[in-house]
Amino acid sequence: MRIVVVGAGKTGEFLAGKLVRSHEVSMIESRADRVEHVRQMLPNVDVFEGDACEPEVLERAGVAGADLVVAVTGDDEDNLVVAMLSKHYEVKTVYARINHPGNEWLFDKQWGVDVAVSAPTVIYGLIEKDVGFGDLITLLRLQADNISIEEITLPSGAAAETKSLSEIALPSNAQVMAILAEDGTVTIARGDTRLFAGDQILLLSDGCRSEEIRAAFGIPEHAEDRPDHAG
Repeated sequence: MRIVVVGAGKTGEFLAGKLVRSHEVSMIESRADRVEHVRQMLPNVDVFEGDACEPEVLERAGVAGADLVVAVTGDDEDNLVVAMLSKHYEVKTVYARINHPGNEWLFDKQWGVDVAVSAPTVIYGLIEKDVGFGDLITLLRLQADNISIEEITLPSGAAAETKSLSEIALPSNAQVMAILAEDGTVTIARGDTRLFAGDQILLLSDGCRSEEIRAAFGIPEHAEDRPDHAG
């Protein structure tokens, strides 16, 4: 496959390094120091310096012939513009990173986004299934030390029970990634996803304390998460 990765931060560099093992990969990055760094670290990846929101930069990186575009810059507006422009060049599939949960509603097919994701682990997991390479490897080790995964089971009687995620006032540095229901169904978190007692909620947090997250879901301090059971 021909893949264009936009954004050469830690996430973009990691993805390009994995993808280039089986696919033709090019990258776009506006910061000269990151361009030089990635060129040294990933000599098999073509790295282009420039603003990916400019069509001529996308064209130089080969977007017109790309099968997949992955927009993982730290700016939601840039990721949306890249997605929209990619569709103009008839790119079949576009993955776009959401940096701020409040912008989730914008990341849809009207903006050219086929798959909107907000955590590096989810991006990698979805691409792994889509293009069929390697085993899933967590990206969390590449993030800052205060990035962590939280898992909370919603007890009966919690204030968040039967509410949708959009109604939950989570701390700005925490976001729900997925929900495992009691029947084993896994749901990628969306704003209209409704919560029920027994749901196991998987969150990505950036320095957020567990008690803050539990308070947002209205879980009493004395409530204990139910242990997992095998079988």
